[in-house]
Amino acid sequence: MTGTIHVFDLLDKPLAQVPTGVCAVFGSERFLKKLTVDFLVHSIGGDDEDFAASQFDSENATWADVHDELSTRSLFGGDGPKVVVVDHADKFVTDNRERIEDYTDGPSHSGLLILIVDSWASNTRLYKKVDKSGLQVRCDPPTKSARSKQRDDMQTAVWLVARAGTVYEFQLPVSGAQLVIELTDCEFGRMDQELQKLALYADKKGNVTQETIKKVVGGWRTRTMWEAIDAAADGEAGRALELLDQLLRSGEHPLALYGQLSWSLRRYATATEIVMRQLRNKRKPNLPSAIQEAGFRVWGGEIDAAQSRIRQLGRDRAGRMLDWLLEADLQLKRTHSKENRGRLVLEKLFVKMAKELGPQTVG
Repeated sequence: MTGTIHVFDLLDKPLAQVPTGVCAVFGSERFLKKLTVDFLVHSIGGDDEDFAASQFDSENATWADVHDELSTRSLFGGDGPKVVVVDHADKFVTDNRERIEDYTDGPSHSGLLILIVDSWASNTRLYKKVDKSGLQVRCDPPTKSARSKQRDDMQTAVWLVARAGTVYEFQLPVSGAQLVIELTDCEFGRMDQELQKLALYADKKGNVTQETIKKVVGGWRTRTMWEAIDAAADGEAGRALELLDQLLRSGEHPLALYGQLSWSLRRYATATEIVMRQLRNKRKPNLPSAIQEAGFRVWGGEIDAAQSRIRQLGRDRAGRMLDWLLEADLQLKRTHSKENRGRLVLEKLFVKMAKELGPQTVG
């Protein structure tokens, strides 16, 4: 295998052939980098307990030591290539770029040099050489396309479902995986920790419910935020503000809370838009069906609760929810990025949903 691939594509199936030469493992997700290196080392060493990669850190790695290690046949580990891993290798690459290029161009290699880096610019000569004759593994959240910067959470959700089944032996629904992504802001190390916790809560058939995910993922802070969102949607602004204050005093930043808040409230806006579409098409509105289509689940009383909350909000406020969320998002990232001003953004949003204001009086 040669070229540049995403980590999901590498982990998807066994290697057709053992790589040699240079492998660059780059990107923002440390957890995915670890999975990549573990996968490559295991693919080369197999079940041989004596096989192990030689480890260097950029601070103590010299080219002479690394090259000697690559060239020396191990006394153990069979006939496979010698594997040398240089961690935090950005400085090592900067100091030895031409040497690594020459090694990449070599006619044959008896070992595999794995470079774990944060930065790996595609416009460099080294990148192009390794892309042609070596292996490069991108360890970032997947995107919609090769040129897009938009995160593709569905790909991540499918991967989480598969990992839950194969590694932790429980059934994670796709909707549950999407919820885990939202609650952890798509941090892969945190998501894997949450999968480990959820495995302990699976029933005898290996299933976990949406409600279990809400309770388990993120601990008391996450549960408190769900309670605040539900209170706000019920129109109980006082209770919602009280819970929000608890979260902010515990050290949570308003922007960190916004992801969970926006995911939940977007569903009310989506359900309202579906009903409006039914009316425009001169169809009898079906609110329960629209609510389920918007992402609410039939278990745990979610459908009934969502109906009550949408009626409390009214067509006008529920229909404007996406605009409110966009406005809050822009403010939290710009004019209200400081914690004390960010608090006002969330408080204002909760007050807009209060019963006392009524559905038609919010500006």
